[in-house]
Amino acid sequence: MELITREICLTSDVGTKDILFGGRMLAWADIAASIWCRKLVKSDNLVTVHMSDIDFLAPVRVGDLVEFYGEGYRIGRSSVSVKLRVMIHDPRIDRTSEAFRFSAIMVNIDADLRPKPLPEDVQNIESNWSEGES
Repeated sequence: MELITREICLTSDVGTKDILFGGRMLAWADIAASIWCRKLVKSDNLVTVHMSDIDFLAPVRVGDLVEFYGEGYRIGRSSVSVKLRVMIHDPRIDRTSEAFRFSAIMVNIDADLRPKPLPEDVQNIESNWSEGES
């Protein structure tokens, strides 16, 4: 696993039950996927076209760190698929738990927002995608 980025849950990120808004978590997840995809294919012309089902496994509270890890990728002609794992770290008790896993697909686009092939050397990067996982 490769650490992509991390966030800290602030009071402005939580709702009335003092738990992180799911929408905020999804936004962070989308950004993490984008960061990793951009790094993998060296392009800033990527847009999200798919995120897998997400089941939240544990709540995130103010002060918790949310860490996004890359687990696998597969590069296509104009797209990149990535698998990420999201972990919650509570520094007050030094405990880490899994929040969820997801996959995302991003497509490289041209100025008219149509799919654009990635450079051939990028298309030839070997995948590290394990079948049977999220």
